[in-house]
Amino acid sequence: MGRIPIRPIIEGGKKAGKIINENRKEITAVISLLSAGGKVIKENTVKKNESNKTEEKLHHRKMRYNQYNKILKELDTQNRSELFQYILEVEQFIEQIKNEENKELGIKKPIHKNRIKNWNNILTQIKDKMYAKDYLEFIKIYNNPNYHSEYFIGFEGIVEKFKKLNNREKYDDLLKYIAEVTNRSFQQIKKDFSLTE
Repeated sequence: MGRIPIRPIIEGGKKAGKIINENRKEITAVISLLSAGGKVIKENTVKKNESNKTEEKLHHRKMRYNQYNKILKELDTQNRSELFQYILEVEQFIEQIKNEENKELGIKKPIHKNRIKNWNNILTQIKDKMYAKDYLEFIKIYNNPNYHSEYFIGFEGIVEKFKKLNNREKYDDLLKYIAEVTNRSFQQIKKDFSLTE
């Protein structure tokens, strides 16, 4: 390797130094802008990554799933209208997942099956709570015809039909109706309502 002459480098350095000294304010401003621009770009990149993570976290169904896990603990305080609304929404989510499963590749099938299973677990718990509360309210109405059920507000037709069937001497229709609404067995209903023919 040959020798590199140093004189042109020194002369070039002197010329660059002179240019820098003469334009110090402008160069400092440019460096500041570049530095600030780099910070802004970095901040925007960080914000965008956080935004993407937040959007992923806030998928509506996933967000509702998390809310339902909290709602399940408060089902005792809900009236029939609220429980029925939950059932409709959860059934809609299950249907959406099934539609997505039919449209997408088989690779995602286990994921969809797991989601459906999770939502079905929630649906079962809500339905079971509604059946139990319906049954309890029917027992209260049966034992006290003047009892006013706050739970059945918005579903007064169910109470009216129950009362009509309760006024008949033949209890078969009442028995069938209670079993249909509450998902209870005839034997359980006969025992709890002391129904005899």
